[in-house]
Amino acid sequence: MKRRAWLIVLGGILAALVYAQLSGGVAEAFNRNPYGQALVQTYQLLQTQYLTRLEPDQLNRVLEGGIRGMLGALEDEFTSYSPPQRASLRNQDIQGEFFGIGATLAPNENGGGARVQGVIRGLPAFNAGIRAGDIIVEVNGQDVTKLDLNEIVAQIRGPQNTKVTIGIRREGTNAILRFEMIRQRVEIISVSKTILPGNVGYVALETFGNVRVIEQLNAALNELKQRGVQKLVFDLRDNGGGLLDQGCQVARAFIREGPIVYTRTRNETRLYCEANGQVTWSGPMVVLINGNSASASEIVAGAMQDTGRAKVIGETSFGKGVGQNVIDLANGGDLTLVTFEWLTPKRRGINKQGIKPDIEVKDTRFEVPVAFEGTGAKPGETVTITIGGQTFTTKADAQGKFNFSQPRPAVNLPAERGQAEVDLNKDAILRRALEELR
Repeated sequence: MKRRAWLIVLGGILAALVYAQLSGGVAEAFNRNPYGQALVQTYQLLQTQYLTRLEPDQLNRVLEGGIRGMLGALEDEFTSYSPPQRASLRNQDIQGEFFGIGATLAPNENGGGARVQGVIRGLPAFNAGIRAGDIIVEVNGQDVTKLDLNEIVAQIRGPQNTKVTIGIRREGTNAILRFEMIRQRVEIISVSKTILPGNVGYVALETFGNVRVIEQLNAALNELKQRGVQKLVFDLRDNGGGLLDQGCQVARAFIREGPIVYTRTRNETRLYCEANGQVTWSGPMVVLINGNSASASEIVAGAMQDTGRAKVIGETSFGKGVGQNVIDLANGGDLTLVTFEWLTPKRRGINKQGIKPDIEVKDTRFEVPVAFEGTGAKPGETVTITIGGQTFTTKADAQGKFNFSQPRPAVNLPAERGQAEVDLNKDAILRRALEELR
């Protein structure tokens, strides 16, 4: 009985010490709420009573788990926590450049490590002989197969002119191939362009995620004008968005006057940005979207549609109609917090609805990868399924469960950065866009 009383008193004292570190309003909220008190008590009891003394880095992970738990309980896919390492990567990306090897990476779907999607001509990975499809398993002699993609990227990037050694596994060889490279400046190129049949300009914008987007877009548009192009296809397919102010600036490059986007918070709806009369492209144009066009892409497409500036062609967009503030946290990480909803010039909310195109066309550029799973097979049995004349096989596990996922093909980067590669034979949306402009 005495011991129980002592724990309660100790818990109260320790909790008071933590409350003292909080701002007045938050401390009062914790004091009034039993769950707030329980949260602080749990952390303090882990510190003082857990069987094995927790080292500082373990306590940090406990607290980080608490942050993730709070945000996870919201069940909001757009509110998230980024630990210090990932926050640093994002800040580099926002600036539009970093120092690395010049390779695009994706998670290795068939095991640990990172798969090389493509390499940039003239940069260290290309010069060293790294190829699309290679699997990165080591960085500077350390096994990275159990790390997530962001952790691998953070290890590969580093200060300019410093060495990094990459160990890869390549199809056809069992040995780990190691490449020593000197990190160089890598500029993020977000805009690609080409000229289509009929002297129609084509500009694709891959992201709104860095501050150099509008600079690159204006350069591409001015080059096309200098080459005598008078009509434009503006491709926002697979563009997941990024910075709201870059969305405003991109829309201003095409729209001469009127509102571009409104924001609605808990307390008010206000005009966030409007056209300023300084357009870069004033000729006829169309905008392409698909189900992966989100956020700032939808802001631009919605503004084009509402103002009548251009027809929108393709598939209904993703439907991310909310915006976040990124807040720096004391540990070097950051909190991406949904704080507002954005509205089109006609004050349409599109969250979870998307932008419906003026002309609907299915995106036919890529085949849908085959994936299947099931149960009921004998342990270790080979399961064969035929789809569309192709045969796919996998093996059942010890419980008779089986699954198969066809890997996506490697991305073929163009020989020259910023030059778009299109295939009219496979691209129904682009063909329809050309018909519209004619």
